[in-house]
Amino acid sequence: MNIEEEFLTEVETKIKSRPSPRKKGINSKRKGSAAELSLVHELNNRFKNYTFARSVQSGAYTGGFNQYRAETLTEEQKLVFSGDIRVPKNFKFTIEHKAYATLDFWELFNKGSNLYKWYDQSETDARNVGKKPMLVVKINNHKRIVFIKTEDMPKDLPPVFIHENRGCFWLDDLFNLPDEYFFELDK
Repeated sequence: MNIEEEFLTEVETKIKSRPSPRKKGINSKRKGSAAELSLVHELNNRFKNYTFARSVQSGAYTGGFNQYRAETLTEEQKLVFSGDIRVPKNFKFTIEHKAYATLDFWELFNKGSNLYKWYDQSETDARNVGKKPMLVVKINNHKRIVFIKTEDMPKDLPPVFIHENRGCFWLDDLFNLPDEYFFELDK
């Protein structure tokens, strides 16, 4: 092998063995926070007489393994820390929000999937504050969907589908319902 061939072989080997440049990973916490903030804007635009905001620590303060913290809080404090979105006191639901790149169809049939964990999380948060669970899911490049327990589904709006005693709706369609569906109104 001559000098030129040796040089080319060495260069080719270095190029092939060099790690390819890494793509920047998506900061999932930042993505989730941005998606929650976007939902808050949608809620505030739809319900102009009420105020929605992101929950402190996005519901993590009293969620999951931190449920013991709720035992020492007042009802108003529990509302601030429950769910991902802080809702008005007379809003009937707690809101758990998830933002993911994809949601695989087969997760509907896998009891260990994220979808089932999200169902459980939304129900636990709602139970802790005496409200109904609402799970809002945003998948990249798709409209938001909402899961509501069948017993809490609106009478005048058929779901897109029903899964595990939860109706799935397009958020935009749900927003066409009257305020009475969402709020305990004063009489």
